[in-house]
Amino acid sequence: MAHYDVIVAGVGAMGSAAAYQLAKRGRRVLGLERFDIPHAMGSSHGVNRIIRLAYFEHPLYVPLLRRAYELWRETETAFGEQLLYITGGLDAGAPDSRVVTGSLAACREHGLAHEVLDARETARRFPAYRLAEGHVAKSALSSPM
Repeated sequence: MAHYDVIVAGVGAMGSAAAYQLAKRGRRVLGLERFDIPHAMGSSHGVNRIIRLAYFEHPLYVPLLRRAYELWRETETAFGEQLLYITGGLDAGAPDSRVVTGSLAACREHGLAHEVLDARETARRFPAYRLAEGHVAKSALSSPM
């Protein structure tokens, strides 16, 4: 009978990354997947995904994301392929919305480069966006650290 330190349920992008990191640390890991590998049934299928440094949900995510960026870069080095592309991003809404206030709190608490743009400046700089009058966009600059 095989014994494992950790069993990872689902080995898509996140599960396989978790299994890889645990195995690197000497743990015996079993990865279980319900579907064929690869498949289009999970949350991480397709050609791209997003990872944000300034999560609006809580500033405590920032240190976790900084570590995740480091691990992505380590993985890129190990496999000789760029996987993480930093592009910046916009969080938009009413100035007192949870998304805007939470994202700004994360930026301010952790010194993340950002700008706050009104609706007119957002449209000028990012022509695809047309915010409602009175709304703002928090623009995260592309440098992750």
